[in-house]
Amino acid sequence: MPDRIAVDLLRLARNPVSGRIRHRGSLNIALRAALFAELALNGEIVDEGNAPKLTSPEPTGDRIFDAILRTVGTRPNVTWRRWFRHVSADLAALCAELVDAGRWIPMRGWYTAFTDAKPDEVQANALELERVARFERAPRDQREAVLTLLAIACGALGRRPRPAAIRRELNSVFDAVDDLTTQKVVATAATLIRRSRRGLNPAR
Repeated sequence: MPDRIAVDLLRLARNPVSGRIRHRGSLNIALRAALFAELALNGEIVDEGNAPKLTSPEPTGDRIFDAILRTVGTRPNVTWRRWFRHVSADLAALCAELVDAGRWIPMRGWYTAFTDAKPDEVQANALELERVARFERAPRDQREAVLTLLAIACGALGRRPRPAAIRRELNSVFDAVDDLTTQKVVATAATLIRRSRRGLNPAR
């Protein structure tokens, strides 16, 4: 089974030299968007009245996805922006999952950093996303399009976050995402990353 989009995004955001996680504030927003986007692509949620709505009460069997779906089910009509509050919990949960699985090894030091067990895999993924972002090839599917957009928006590939690029120079990649709910999630995340980098409260 492929990793969640959020796991791929988090692994990309780890600095391969220092092991530290880059642009945490922007990444936190992008990780929440990646989780919601994948649920939308899987048909688990839809946008209704500018808020996520469950399409089925059945669990997916994925611990993190099911936790999100349970919370969405108990909080109907909560708008998308409000779902981007307290987003640091996703980063903590995903890091712990990678460590528990032996895929990330904590590094000793005064700051939080990790070694990836398969760095070549991450580098190869980053190079492929860069090719998509440079229009050298089209995204393989909506999942890769979402990962490319969020990686550029939050700076996971090593450059500064560029949330405005999603609807400007990367507009053709955005259009490769056919699912309207997923488009809504990605566009909302880009707006909130831009607000957070301007020092504004992103969830208002």
